[in-house]
Amino acid sequence: MPTDAPTCPPDHYHAVLADGPDAASFLQGQLTQDVLTLAAGSVRRAALLTPQGRVLATPWVVAGEGSLALLVPAPLAPAVHERLRRYVLRARVRLALAPPDPPTLALLGATLAADGGAASDWTLALVRAGVGEVGAATSEEWIPQMLNLDLTGAISFQKGCYTGQEIVARTQHLGRIKRRMFRLRAQAGPPAAKAALLAGGQKAGEAVLSAPAPGGCELLAVVNLDARGAALALEGGAACEWADLPYPLP
Repeated sequence: MPTDAPTCPPDHYHAVLADGPDAASFLQGQLTQDVLTLAAGSVRRAALLTPQGRVLATPWVVAGEGSLALLVPAPLAPAVHERLRRYVLRARVRLALAPPDPPTLALLGATLAADGGAASDWTLALVRAGVGEVGAATSEEWIPQMLNLDLTGAISFQKGCYTGQEIVARTQHLGRIKRRMFRLRAQAGPPAAKAALLAGGQKAGEAVLSAPAPGGCELLAVVNLDARGAALALEGGAACEWADLPYPLP
């Protein structure tokens, strides 16, 4: 594990555990990630979608020996568990809620550091890595491409069908992506999730995730592409400065 890897607080995530003979195939039909290609001990990002393609959650998928764990923000975990439980039907899979163990949290920290999360604070590390984590307040707000999930390996465009796939594929292939997630800085306290960002007094975006940082805060925000590079401000009036992400935006 890198010595500069951020430390994930033990209460930040809760895990939805899936095991049984059909665990991988069941989740293959629910997540944007190709979980059938995950080797034991690996971790990847994914999204769980509504049939309309809205992001319900953005779990870290951790593969074990014959089991999978979906780590989501703790307040969102019961809703994710219940959503998945409704789709089990005849699949031979057992779903349970459990806190993540220390080795799993260490693996997440190493993964986030490798993705560009250079910060000791976990949320700030997520922001700097461009990981737009969805929580209870933002569940079902955006489609995956608005959170750059197509740019960070969280969506497989080669795997078979999954819930919400038609919307994701149509958006990708028709080029109808009008909003993207950007990283910004402001000399102000962190805005709440869904707080508006303004351009010329008009709403041009909304906050996804934010954290205190030296001189104020850093945040990820879904912004209209026609406002890219414009002078943005938080609702309180603080000016925003555009900052780089560790991956290229189209």
